[in-house]
Amino acid sequence: MHLFECEATFEAEPAEVWKVWTDVERWPEWDVSKEIARLDGPFQPGVCGWAKQRGNLGGSFTITAVDDGRRWVTECPIPLGKVVFDHLLEPAADGQVRVVKTVEVYGGFGSLLRLFAPKMRRDITQSLAALGRQLSALGTRRHGHQAHGFGPSAANRAPGRGVARGSARFACRVAPLAIA
Repeated sequence: MHLFECEATFEAEPAEVWKVWTDVERWPEWDVSKEIARLDGPFQPGVCGWAKQRGNLGGSFTITAVDDGRRWVTECPIPLGKVVFDHLLEPAADGQVRVVKTVEVYGGFGSLLRLFAPKMRRDITQSLAALGRQLSALGTRRHGHQAHGFGPSAANRAPGRGVARGSARFACRVAPLAIA
């Protein structure tokens, strides 16, 4: 069941975005939901990792697909099912890069997981904004520093976390509730 997807567009080199987005050990530097993250091998299908969510328990994940520089997929087990995170990176017009993170849930707890979807969406939107800031700090920006787009409002931002600077746009789409 498709839960939701979030996207951002950055002015950055695709290779730099890929490098930062797939550096699991450094996720906590920009992913607002991660306290600790590790990967038990190279970034390739079949390799497992572990991440601790801020304020929650940690959990394992497995990389199930990698299209180097373009797409990667992870699966996280949950009781009676799994959550699948699909990460897509694609060049966009005018030297921009579009990233999309799609969340799907399979199994008996799918409908229950919808209760957590609003927080997950907020965290992912804030994390994509922070990814933009991380890229900016690494000097991958090629243009100015005026914020625009669909970033999280001040009311939804975590303290000390703002919308990515530079030319960045953010959006999140929610799948309609499907009753099985």
